[in-house]
Amino acid sequence: MSEELPSVEECIDEIRTKPVVPIWPTVGVVFGLSKGGAYDSARRGDFETVRIGKLIKVVTAPLRRKLGI
Repeated sequence: MSEELPSVEECIDEIRTKPVVPIWPTVGVVFGLSKGGAYDSARRGDFETVRIGKLIKVVTAPLRRKLGI
């Protein structure tokens, strides 16, 4: 059973309106990355992240600049 991913437009809306978003699926979908690829990119520091408890989220302000939105 495969999970249904949000559209790129839905992910962009989330990035525009929230201070932090999940690496997967939000950031992965926008950049066309697989789940593993999205987490690898975050691990490499391609996206500014913040740890909230056990969760790792992507900070949207630098992400919006990177995307030009």
